[in-house]
Amino acid sequence: MSFLKDRDVMLVTMHQKEIVIKPLLEEQLGCRLYVNQFDTDQFGTFTREIGRQDSQLETARKKANMVIELSNLHVGIASEGTFGFHPLAPIPWNTELVLLKDYERNIELQGYYEGIDTNFNHTVVQNYSSALQFVNEVGFPDHHVILRPDDEHSSVILKNIADESSLQEAFTYCLNKSTNRQVFIETDMRAYANPTRMKNIEMATRKLIEQANSLCPKCETPGFRVVRKVPGRLCEQCHSPTKQIVRHIHACSTCHYQLTEYLDPDVYASPAYCDFCNP
Repeated sequence: MSFLKDRDVMLVTMHQKEIVIKPLLEEQLGCRLYVNQFDTDQFGTFTREIGRQDSQLETARKKANMVIELSNLHVGIASEGTFGFHPLAPIPWNTELVLLKDYERNIELQGYYEGIDTNFNHTVVQNYSSALQFVNEVGFPDHHVILRPDDEHSSVILKNIADESSLQEAFTYCLNKSTNRQVFIETDMRAYANPTRMKNIEMATRKLIEQANSLCPKCETPGFRVVRKVPGRLCEQCHSPTKQIVRHIHACSTCHYQLTEYLDPDVYASPAYCDFCNP
């Protein structure tokens, strides 16, 4: 039975993340999820009016902490996303975290999604036809866009642009405000304005549920998870260790029990992944 069965849980969000989080948690974990539309923009905005001061994880924790301050509940849910580029390639990269904190039982669970499935993008245009071409490439109007005069540093910012008439109006306004006759356009990464991101939050929520159902073999606390991935799979040609993962280390954050899972120990790595055979 889930440790959340018949318990009250609060999600802190102002961007409608409950659309994907609430039905999954209530169905899979048996809880009752309530929503508090607290102003989470104070922790940072994607459009940079307010810079995020903490890491993704710490920001999610701060949001979850608001449950204790705002209610008499003891279980909080929060979500935090990051956007940028893959560390090894110049491609857009989205990381979504859905975090659960049970203050009564001192349990913290984390569900992550990481991947290239995102429309995160921006451009600078000088005419409306170029603006229209860009927004069509990023999934407009289902995916909203944001406009500013000149560049990303402009204090003038127009949001909630979700149809062509508002796009044209916003473009004309920004062009007239611009000092160099150009308009900065970016994708709106707020959850309710970005269906692709909402799907990724759903996937992170499913990972959170997996964590909730993964019990420590020793103390049965939820959240028994992989804490380290160990490289060293042997090259099939020279038998030197490679950077391919050969085992996972699972651990419990409560009793600190650890378990090693060997991943196909009899399988060798391709020489393509060997620094000696393929330097």
